[in-house]
Amino acid sequence: MEGGPMIGRLHGLQSRAVDSAAFFGIGLWQLLGRAGRHSPQDWDDYVRNWLTRGGEEFYRVPDKIPEGLNEGRMSFASPVVGDREENNRFHLRVWPGTKGMKSPAMVMLHSLFSASDVGYAHWASVLNRLGWTAVFYDLPYHFRRRPKGTWSGELVFGGNLIRSAEAIRQAVTEVRMVTRMLKGAGASEVGLWGMSLGGWVAGLTLCHEPDLACGWLVQPIPDVATAIWDSEGGWVLRRQMEERGLDRERVEKLLPLVCPSHGKLQLSSKRVLVVGGAHDSVAPPSKLRAL
Repeated sequence: MEGGPMIGRLHGLQSRAVDSAAFFGIGLWQLLGRAGRHSPQDWDDYVRNWLTRGGEEFYRVPDKIPEGLNEGRMSFASPVVGDREENNRFHLRVWPGTKGMKSPAMVMLHSLFSASDVGYAHWASVLNRLGWTAVFYDLPYHFRRRPKGTWSGELVFGGNLIRSAEAIRQAVTEVRMVTRMLKGAGASEVGLWGMSLGGWVAGLTLCHEPDLACGWLVQPIPDVATAIWDSEGGWVLRRQMEERGLDRERVEKLLPLVCPSHGKLQLSSKRVLVVGGAHDSVAPPSKLRAL
């Protein structure tokens, strides 16, 4: 929908307000400190270790893939184990398509501030009417994976960069497993549909998992450093990080492994739809076009 300059300015103000509110929430999570802390040296050691080992090892999928996908809710052991027991299993909700588990399948990946999977159940019904199997995946530290005493998603961006990187590694590895589980159950094709944080994970998965049919990325985060240091709403977050010695240069060292803008798609770009907002400072149009 097109509008005049006044409408454009209004949309810009609305976007900045939403971005600022989101980053304020993340800044509050950092102040709570429930994700734990690490030193700049710990971060440097972590980055050096994984850059040496490379992306293939960072997102390695286990040789043995679980079986037993069927309709309803289910959970499986995560191949990436951390210090929070609730997060060491990943949870799925499956709505089979018109041909059962042999239907083409779409894996839905939610955003950081998703409150529940209720809205996604609606989109699952739409996919079902189109003949697709729909699968809802809980991202690390969200929903059924939320550790007691924390907010859903808090520990993904709670001020511990190592935990954040491990959450991304865990998510991509698990989603790769889910796509293979679906193919093992008979799915003719598998695609990914990700929103914001889920779009970030989907984008990375499309760069590491071969033979995916398509990707729908809605306001994905292409570059986390841009989101933190170049957006107006990120000032609280970046100030807190810099006070702890974690400046932009230090953080950017791991970007080749954890940002889709540094990766290479395993499928044709013509099969990937990217949707963004004209005034989005977290995933600006210039970055999405480059992606």
